[in-house]
Amino acid sequence: MHKIGILFFALLLIFFIDGAYAQTSEEIKIECLIASISKMPEGIKFIRNGKAHSREEAADHLRTKYRRGKKYAATAKLFIENIASKSSLSRTEYSIRFVDGKTVTTHEFFTEELKRIEKRTPLTKGCL
Repeated sequence: MHKIGILFFALLLIFFIDGAYAQTSEEIKIECLIASISKMPEGIKFIRNGKAHSREEAADHLRTKYRRGKKYAATAKLFIENIASKSSLSRTEYSIRFVDGKTVTTHEFFTEELKRIEKRTPLTKGCL
């Protein structure tokens, strides 16, 4: 009976550690997505509700929005869908205007960025 108890405890511990790592991994991906905005070239504009914002303002806004709405962003994909793609109030899509004038939605930008992030290993070393 003692061996079964130890085995049960070991399996429970492994399950807990694996679950904690998965959450940490997703949080790292989300932070990397937000950091990708602040690392963009000077002059890009984050368009939110028709107004242009700097890359630093964009990163601050997304961090605040994520902090307040974490329950809607358990994964990086959900972060993109529920937090980083549009205004919670007006439902207007966010976009990024590059220095050359090209504009993409943040949904497009972050989806491509997430693909790039997920190709890197190991993720635990943070954003590159």
